Amino acid sequence: MWGHSGEKSLEDECPVVTERFASSCGVLVSRVQLACCPTHCAYPWQGKELRVHSTTHQELEPLHLIGHHENISAVIFGNGTNPLTLYSASRDYIISWDIERCYSSAEKGVIAQGTVIGTLLGNVHHLSMCPGDKRAAACVADKIYILSTKKEEVLQVLEGHLGSVTSAEFCSWDENIVISVSEDRTFVVWDLIKEDIIYQSAVLSAFPLLSLNLCEENRQLIIGSADEQVWCFTLPDDHKCCLVSKTDLHKVAQRRQKLLDGKTEHAGRPQRKHTDGMETSKPVLRIAAFRLWLDSSEKQDRSRSCFWMGSYDGLYLINMATSELYSALVLRDHTNLSISMAASWTIAYRENGNALCMVASLFDPCVALLEVRVHGLLDSHSGLSGLENLSVIPSTPPMPESPLKAELIRKDSRNTSKKTDVKGGVKNHPLVFHSCIKSSGYTAPNRRTMFNPETNKKNNPRPVKSKKTNGRLFVDYPANTAAPSVLHAQLSMADRPTPICSLQYSGDGKQILCGLRDGSALLYKSSLADASTIYTGGRGGAPGLAESHPLVRPGFESCLGRLETD
Repeated sequence: MWGHSGEKSLEDECPVVTERFASSCGVLVSRVQLACCPTHCAYPWQGKELRVHSTTHQELEPLHLIGHHENISAVIFGNGTNPLTLYSASRDYIISWDIERCYSSAEKGVIAQGTVIGTLLGNVHHLSMCPGDKRAAACVADKIYILSTKKEEVLQVLEGHLGSVTSAEFCSWDENIVISVSEDRTFVVWDLIKEDIIYQSAVLSAFPLLSLNLCEENRQLIIGSADEQVWCFTLPDDHKCCLVSKTDLHKVAQRRQKLLDGKTEHAGRPQRKHTDGMETSKPVLRIAAFRLWLDSSEKQDRSRSCFWMGSYDGLYLINMATSELYSALVLRDHTNLSISMAASWTIAYRENGNALCMVASLFDPCVALLEVRVHGLLDSHSGLSGLENLSVIPSTPPMPESPLKAELIRKDSRNTSKKTDVKGGVKNHPLVFHSCIKSSGYTAPNRRTMFNPETNKKNNPRPVKSKKTNGRLFVDYPANTAAPSVLHAQLSMADRPTPICSLQYSGDGKQILCGLRDGSALLYKSSLADASTIYTGGRGGAPGLAESHPLVRPGFESCLGRLETD
């Protein structure tokens, strides 16, 4: 049956997603690799059985396949279409199913049978097929088993990772090259002919690597991790991978959301806010190539750098060449969908260009098939069409007469400039050269007398200030005299207790500088009779002042005292 309540479409305001069907699986399938191709989709049902739906003929009943004795952990379709082959894996078996034969057996009322290609290998985390469907790669713990798809035979066992292998893919342009990512946070390039490691990366992240995808057009490797990071590496013929770009999915999504909120506010439309107030992490669970025939070769070339990133909260279309988010399909924004948090994604393309997304729920034992109208999704989010509206910063400022500056010049400045030109400005005149004219201006105003010097004024001598010298300041303290013990004057330096760090006399002995712990300095006369001059500036005390006379002492009671002898 096709879903619980038939085919469901979203509201008119967002017609880009259609839920083809949603089905309960009986057990949680959040960690299971689902299968989807342009004509069929498959998922585990009741743990040990398989259900296969046709995406082109909705009237057909789901195909039930029985053969496993343990819970199914991975399902994948082969790359070929004639015949269409389905592969399922569990702890006990890895089975190959011919879909056409299975339909024929179901019509006859006979239980469909598959071909066992692997036995008791362990819990298979991931399955992948080579381009010719002759070999399969099964990720079990920290090993990769290379199996024959025609008979039960283990061709090779690849060992080298220190953690569980989360994904492994055959190189589409070289079937003898396998690339794998692991929970040990590294990726490895394997040569199946030499049965050896060609290249092993350094540790890329503090979190496990979860997904990978190979781009044949650009010869690049895209890797996603659990901490929302996406790496793009080159994959040359010598297999010495070089980092091209690194993208943070969470930051890119935040930047895109701020841009959309700004456009919504500018257009006067209310912003869409999430009622839960939670911020979901975005581990890269699945990476799939973006395939869409566009109207121009330029856009088609740009779309080759675009990839789908499946995460908990939705599907993101990112251009890895520019680290730009083109579009996003956030599940919780669409209330008519059965799944709001995803744990597994599988993407395929129909002949009309729409994307088929097989999604498993994170918390509920259910799956759903979504059909995404890619053109509508890009148009609604200003995706690839937004490449035409790029802003270019000029290398030089615009000319004063440029119409680009019309909105930058104030009206009052324009009026002022016009008034000054009419009143006192020099108008344009034909330039004539005369040998007898030494002046540079024809319309120069008459010379004005700036001042008249007073030649008869008598010079009155300035009064000379009498300089009083205090001879006692320069007299050395007698060596045979006792130390001063009588308090002559005492001043408070601050309103609250502040330590005095240092003191210093001026060169003539008339002034004394006192440095406090709070960074201020007070300047007094040596008699301590007049008010002080305060200097503030740095943080902390003023340690640069030095005591130069024994008659003045600093104290920690914020007081300055002057002692005299009896």
